[in-house]
Amino acid sequence: MNEGLTGKEIWVEMDEDKSATVFSPRRGAVVHIFASPPEMQMVVVKLTPPALRFLPFPHRMTHIVLRYRSREKENLERTFLRGNSYAEVLELKHKRAMEKDSLSEGDVDHLGAAFVFSWPRPSDTELNEMLKRSGSSFP
Repeated sequence: MNEGLTGKEIWVEMDEDKSATVFSPRRGAVVHIFASPPEMQMVVVKLTPPALRFLPFPHRMTHIVLRYRSREKENLERTFLRGNSYAEVLELKHKRAMEKDSLSEGDVDHLGAAFVFSWPRPSDTELNEMLKRSGSSFP
């Protein structure tokens, strides 16, 4: 299921209503996919350009984690098949955490949620057409 996703480019737009930390929409590239836990999908994305975060101290966020809690309902593959997906967003605090099979709570900070689009982001018209064909609605 995860083959071929590494290196793909996406567009991330934070959901301002459900996020404590918000950054402007930006492009990212998938750099790592965690193997476990099997019931959810966790994907590391390198942001271009890095986002600025002020808490707990000012720093640049280079890597975020997109966490899809239910592989069957939401996953990164949906982004490329239907044009969009919706994921929980976490900041990856330690780049060396990508060397492990799974993440611990100490490896990430919760940021909120985001809409994830394929890159280049489809226009609103193209997105509506994709959603009609797939029989789903925009989250």
